[in-house]
Amino acid sequence: MAQNTACAEAPLPAFSDLTIEQARGKACVACGELLGASAFYRGPILGYDGAMLLDVDVWSCPRPAVSR
Repeated sequence: MAQNTACAEAPLPAFSDLTIEQARGKACVACGELLGASAFYRGPILGYDGAMLLDVDVWSCPRPAVSR
């Protein structure tokens, strides 16, 4: 569970540091593990290729369930 908390709170990497799976939203942006249906949306990461703007939406492992 500690890994999930770290994934949900980890800083977003630079666009150039993303793997193909992370850029496609198939892998966690923090740890690189494959994601399931309960992935947590982290937001967009912007990159540039010359004058062309490149952006991807990235996801991370789900946040752990809150126990009572």
